[in-house]
Amino acid sequence: MAFIIRRFYSSVIEKTVLISRSTDVFENLALEHWYYRHSDFTNKSMLLLWVNSNCVVIGRHQNPWLEVNFDPTIDLRIARRNSGGGTVFHDNENLNMTFFTNRDIYNRKQNLELIVETLKNEWNVVTEINKREDIVIDNMYKISGTASKLGRPNAYHHCTLLVNCNREFMSNLLRKHEKNIETNATVSVTSDVLNLTQINNKVCINRLMTAVGLQYLKTVGNTTTINQGFNYVTPNEQTFPGFNEIKNEMESWEWIYGRTPKFNITVKCNEKSVVLSVKNGIIENFTTACNVSLNNLVNEKFNMNIVEEIKQHLKTIDM
Repeated sequence: MAFIIRRFYSSVIEKTVLISRSTDVFENLALEHWYYRHSDFTNKSMLLLWVNSNCVVIGRHQNPWLEVNFDPTIDLRIARRNSGGGTVFHDNENLNMTFFTNRDIYNRKQNLELIVETLKNEWNVVTEINKREDIVIDNMYKISGTASKLGRPNAYHHCTLLVNCNREFMSNLLRKHEKNIETNATVSVTSDVLNLTQINNKVCINRLMTAVGLQYLKTVGNTTTINQGFNYVTPNEQTFPGFNEIKNEMESWEWIYGRTPKFNITVKCNEKSVVLSVKNGIIENFTTACNVSLNNLVNEKFNMNIVEEIKQHLKTIDM
């Protein structure tokens, strides 16, 4: 059910809040892109709320091998989204919000102010928006990251909100380590993060969804909506024709890894080293001063296991 407000220039804008029933990162990213690609936001705007199971989501122009600490003992999903920005960790205690509008009325700051106001009104949690347009506490601890996709005619701004996520797990996955990678890819900025429950333990995902949704549906005047603008959606091909094609692309190796900007990675062992040149996730060539042949790696898909194999091989080579 949609909630309708009249803007000051007499046009009618339909505002809707949707909540995804899925916790699959690829389904939710595909749903988000489906709305961006197929919806007409000329006279409507929409807020999509969604929660994912454990995963790491990198920005469109990022290098996953630089951003994520790959651990073979952890079954972790890695996804690449369509928007820019940095890498984020998702779990079921992290709320994702996507604000859809027509490009002409896109307003990221207004969306962030809405969240700030909601946290203050509902839980007396005081936050602010920094210069990077992250939501922070005490001008230090980040609770929300933000990114956007601006097209024609549609645009969206999406952001996260840390409620009670596994910060230790997140830190281990995303903590920066020296990986000897040279690239022009977008590199995430490391930030100290905080869960909202560390400020007020009464904050929870379900109530947060309701509070943000209601705040979003408020008008400038005296009219508000009470749950009338909320709908649940299940991402699937039947409801959203073309959905499977988008989802299949987003969970493919070609999208997650093959879209990585070109990079060089230096593999060192004692005083010996090899430099791999990787384009579109494929090893193009290598250079080395060692007496080692790696021709079998050329045209192979790059992964971190190859780095370990080269290190072991270098141990057996005499200079």
